[in-house]
Amino acid sequence: MDSFLPLPPPGFATTSEYTLTPRPKRMFNTILNAHNLLDHSSTTTISFEGNTEQVAMTVIHRLTTGRIEERLTLVRAPEGLISERLHRQLFDAQDERVRNEEATFFKEGLGFARNTYPEVLLPLMMGWLGPTARTCAFYSWINDRFVSRMYAQIKSVEPLQLSDRRVPAFEAVMYPDLNDYVRVGATMARLAKPIMPKYHLWYEDKPPHRVLRFEGSYGPPGAPEVIMELKDAS
Repeated sequence: MDSFLPLPPPGFATTSEYTLTPRPKRMFNTILNAHNLLDHSSTTTISFEGNTEQVAMTVIHRLTTGRIEERLTLVRAPEGLISERLHRQLFDAQDERVRNEEATFFKEGLGFARNTYPEVLLPLMMGWLGPTARTCAFYSWINDRFVSRMYAQIKSVEPLQLSDRRVPAFEAVMYPDLNDYVRVGATMARLAKPIMPKYHLWYEDKPPHRVLRFEGSYGPPGAPEVIMELKDAS
């Protein structure tokens, strides 16, 4: 079941703009509330680029309190894409950089599985699996001391109703393995699945399979719950 992100499809080198809004009704009572971080002007930009050796994704979130910039570099390999480096910066409302961090994957001794990807960026590339993908699993790097297995499942292939149009799409859901948080066994994990935090995603049904809509916590349990919707879907 363990998988790698596939190599990107034709036409993947794109830049797409998204509206970024709070989830109207939160699923979890967390400290961070997206209603305090976002307003009508909040947006997300996702850009992909690459060459014969690497693929890079840049994500910029513009919030009422500043912005977050993330850049992930992945290496092309025979089995698929392998995370190489993540650079994340946080700027306040005055455009002063208040956080600057970089993580390099697979240094000797870290012990990461080769199919480990940053938790909030993995869903944005998962559409490259395509609408006929089977249920599969990746490893999600949440922070320096925690990696969790994440399951990805294609749910349906049908048009998605966006704010003012219907777009051909396929839907996927991604959710964590509860046993990576607390040892409960396979039976209890299945029973708890309906209440586990989930990412809900919709992608274009044809390459480059851009994200059309993202709904869920932007990050691990406790993160703000948002809706991200593509502006220029046709």
